[in-house]
Amino acid sequence: MIGKPLRRVEDPRFLTGRGRFIDDLSLPGMLHMAVVRSIYPRARFRVLPREGVEVITQDSLKTNPLPNFFFDKAPKEYPLATGEVRYVGEPIAIVLGRDRYEAEDLKERVEVEYEPLDPISTPEDALMDKELVHEDLGTNLVYQDLFEYGEHPREYQVVEKSFRVHRVSPMPIETNGVIADYNPVDQALTVYSNTQVPQVFRTALSIVFQIPRSKIRIIVPDSGGGFGGKIFLKPLVMTAMASILSGRPVKFVETRTEHVTAAVHGPDRKYRAKLLFRGGELLGMDVELLENFGAYMHTYQPLPILRQIYHLTGAYRIKYLRFKINGILTNLPPTGPYRGLGIPPAVLVLENMVSSLSRDLNLDQWEIRKQNFITELPYTTITGAVYDSGDYVRTLEVLRQALGQKSSRWEGIGVALALEPGSSLAFQTLVVGKPRTPYYEGVYIKMESGGDVTVVMSTNSMGTGHETTIAQVVSHVLGIGMDKVKVILGDTSGPPGTGFYGSRFSVVGVSAVYKASLKLLDKMRDLLAKIFNVEVDKIEIKEGLVRVGGRTFPLEEAANIIYNKYHVPLEDMGLEATEVFNSPNVNVADEKRRVNFSSTYGVNAHGALIEVDPETGFIKIKKYVVVSDSGNLINPLIVDGQLMGGTAMGIGAALYELISYSSGVPLQSNLSEYWVPTAMEVPDIEIHHLVSPSPFTPLGTKGVAEGGATVPYAVIANALEDALGVNLSEIEVPITPEFVLRFLNRKVQKVESF
Repeated sequence: MIGKPLRRVEDPRFLTGRGRFIDDLSLPGMLHMAVVRSIYPRARFRVLPREGVEVITQDSLKTNPLPNFFFDKAPKEYPLATGEVRYVGEPIAIVLGRDRYEAEDLKERVEVEYEPLDPISTPEDALMDKELVHEDLGTNLVYQDLFEYGEHPREYQVVEKSFRVHRVSPMPIETNGVIADYNPVDQALTVYSNTQVPQVFRTALSIVFQIPRSKIRIIVPDSGGGFGGKIFLKPLVMTAMASILSGRPVKFVETRTEHVTAAVHGPDRKYRAKLLFRGGELLGMDVELLENFGAYMHTYQPLPILRQIYHLTGAYRIKYLRFKINGILTNLPPTGPYRGLGIPPAVLVLENMVSSLSRDLNLDQWEIRKQNFITELPYTTITGAVYDSGDYVRTLEVLRQALGQKSSRWEGIGVALALEPGSSLAFQTLVVGKPRTPYYEGVYIKMESGGDVTVVMSTNSMGTGHETTIAQVVSHVLGIGMDKVKVILGDTSGPPGTGFYGSRFSVVGVSAVYKASLKLLDKMRDLLAKIFNVEVDKIEIKEGLVRVGGRTFPLEEAANIIYNKYHVPLEDMGLEATEVFNSPNVNVADEKRRVNFSSTYGVNAHGALIEVDPETGFIKIKKYVVVSDSGNLINPLIVDGQLMGGTAMGIGAALYELISYSSGVPLQSNLSEYWVPTAMEVPDIEIHHLVSPSPFTPLGTKGVAEGGATVPYAVIANALEDALGVNLSEIEVPITPEFVLRFLNRKVQKVESF
């Protein structure tokens, strides 16, 4: 079954409206929650009492602040604001109603008295420290760091550019949703949530409310997309707080406006980068980053900054990297995980610099890459990343052949290559003061007496076909039909795990399923050997058949024999197995801050042929090609779906999607203003596969879910410069028609003045 493009087993229930999402769930006595949010980016405030309206504020329940697991100097953030609001959309108070309509009506009756203050809305203003986002910190420069790897070259030339990456929204089809049910008798909390990290947030809820982990359970039903936006603790703590205070189940589903303005945003960055070179040889990168965190540091910050480090050297034999970081607080919403966890901007910086150098030196953009690629794998980079497998030169050759040539004046070809990390957050040890890499996934598998198999994992799926993939692996190992495999996901009462993120499922989750399935077969052999009084090596199980001496019978009959037909000691009888599989090939940062950033490194090369309209500045994508190497494929259809969806998301971020601010006030608040690309804007995506199995995973698999989204920034920026025949001194994404026209108008003005 492995490697076959099979239809997804979960699709029939989704296509017939039988999915079970948060908004499909209802508990007896359940109340609905609405959130009163700040209308100012910075203000002192107080909630005024009003007759007939019961309002929950932070003063209603003593809690600990939300934890940041990776940075102990993060500013304190509570479920609800206290005394001062620090961004538009920050939660101030909660009201509860018998249904959502009543809750929204009650919210409108809550009166908040504001004393507006001047917002700190840009990183440059924040750096001056004239006004502080958090007085107790004494500075807005909350995170400053310097990473330096390798030896600085002695003789070199420099290409220097600036990059501006604007905020974007993850924008899953289903927003964040929670039902919290606190039982005051047992002092136990059950939470239904579409979070991506149920086990991690179970720990977070325990910290915030001082409830033992053993009394907290998080159940994840079907979920409509995540993309980092569902790694968001705030909805869970607010809803749990409301349930604890009311003593009743409470439901909250984020509105689209709340999602755009007050949920997780993608990175808000400015880079100044230098590419050091000699002739056509890439020698080093010197990059300075100004990172706008917003008013608080998201639970996972600063991991989106750290994960990009190895992408600043990429697939090239670069021998030096200097990376300086200034992380700033401003009166904007917090930034956090977004598909690729900080990688797309770094790929833009490196790959655009390489294309710019080729243009400066009048070299072919394809050949300069091939000449500088790493060619022997596994390979350990100067940052400590251990690239597992792949053929970067061949990947680029396949891409070049598939993409073709441009044929008119305003056409341009862009190309870029990125290495997709699969699993492991070992790079957290760059900032966490203790050696930990707990990025494991567990599985429990059981075969019944009739041969049916149940697989249980605490991790969940976000529409990514995990049920199908698990069933394929179990079917392949045991030799049974996929219809005999039942998959249960998304429950913290299941085996240990750390969640859905980081292109990790095919690396860690699938590996755990595979190894547990092998353990189940081994246990079956042991039991059958006892029953038939033979040596274990005389029991052959292959393609769903069991052979013992001259007798052959189906696996299902073997299960029945074990359970029913012969006496076996009770402690030996169950056909069960467990496996907890840790991210392979992980380590912790050494004294030079070198670390293996990921367990596997998939290859994604993208190429685009675009046409620029010089009158309007619009960019039309005429052809888009992806060459992917994600190791051995479990289900090629699912892999292609991930590549298409990720690439569409990357194209949207590169050309259309934007959350901008004026004096701390968002200019985009819903889908009428935030432009998500439709089928009219996303081109047909031509996909080619190469297969270089990873030597570090049992099935040779790698990650794939983020790869499509990491490359389009760079590809389209490179294609634009190729079409215009110039190196722009500053690249700004999204590349809007206004951005293109600004350059074209400056070019015309220069010609006229000459």
